[in-house]
This record gives sequence, C-alpha cells and structure tokens, in this order.
Amino acid sequence: MRKYLLGIVFLLSAITVCAQTYNNEWIDFGQTYYKFNVGSNGLYRITQPALSAIGLTNTPAEQFQLWRNGKEVAIYTSVSAGIFTVSDFIEFYGQMNDGKADKQLYKYDSLQMSDKLSLFTDTAVYFLTVHNGINKRLINVVNDVSSNLLPPETSFTHTIYKNNKVKQNAGYAVDYGELLYSSSFETGE
Repeated sequence: MRKYLLGIVFLLSAITVCAQTYNNEWIDFGQTYYKFNVGSNGLYRITQPALSAIGLTNTPAEQFQLWRNGKEVAIYTSVSAGIFTVSDFIEFYGQMNDGKADKQLYKYDSLQMSDKLSLFTDTAVYFLTVHNGINKRLINVVNDVSSNLLPPETSFTHTIYKNNKVKQNAGYAVDYGELLYSSSFETGE
C-alpha cells in the first residue's frame, strides 16, 4: 500500500513541477539572425547597401523581421513589398536597454527598485532576420484633423523621472574584517 501511495504522490509532484525559462523560446533555430546594438533611444535606419553587405540583397521587403528581448519590433520599410533598390531602407524606433530583464535576478520581484535602468549595460541588442510570413509593420496613414470636434484640454500634467547612474549600490554585505557581499540581488541593489 505504501508503494502505491508513494507512487501516486511522486506522480502528482512530477505533474506540478516545471522548468525555468531561458528567454530564448522566441528563437527559430532554422533562421539566421543578424545582431546589432542600440545604445540610445531614437530612430534607426538600415539602408539597402548595409543589407547587401551582409548578403540580404535579394530579400523581399515584406520578409524582414526585427526582434528585441524576445518580442517582435514593428518596422517601417520604404517599400511595402518587393526587392529593395539602392535608395530603400528599413526604419524602426530603437530603445536603450532597461532593467525589465533584471527582475528575474532578485529573490523577490518587489526588491527591484526600478526597471528603468539595467544593472549591467544600457546597450540593447536587436536581431534582424528573414521570415516568410506575417511580420509587424508601421504604415503611412493620413492625419486628417479637419473633422475634429473635441474640446480643448483644460490642463496638462507631465512627470519627469530622473535615473541616477552616478554610483551603483553593491548590495547587502556582512563585515568579517573584510566586506562579504551577498551573491543574490537584494533590496536597493
């Protein structure tokens, strides 16, 4: 009876166990990814000569796909379909690295003071690939405000957020004649 009961308990515990994520689940290992870095917020352009230099000369515009932190980023292509000419390009709004990926390093999510800055680098990594399917795009639309009947706003509120990058907090430490720091990410670190 004990063997059966132990077997049932083991089976139930095996069902509820799950593995950690590696944050690379978005990668299609059958595709080639071209990696490049972005260190500040702004509009970025990848020209056709730059695409030609990495061997993407005859790739149709509708097949380009861009990734950052495991999520597809919407891009604008100067032509919606077909092969790029010398004057064509890909544009996207690139953002510097933030601390959202650092949340998993803390013992508890609430210990992270801010996810606006990364603990390691301000440089984000983007990956350009070719995907034959539906990809995220930014498109041109007409901004017609002639029929706007909205009343004017009576007030405006703007919040300014300042990230201090002057000094890094080393975290919790115990003094044993020499400071011994905790290997886990602690409060305020």
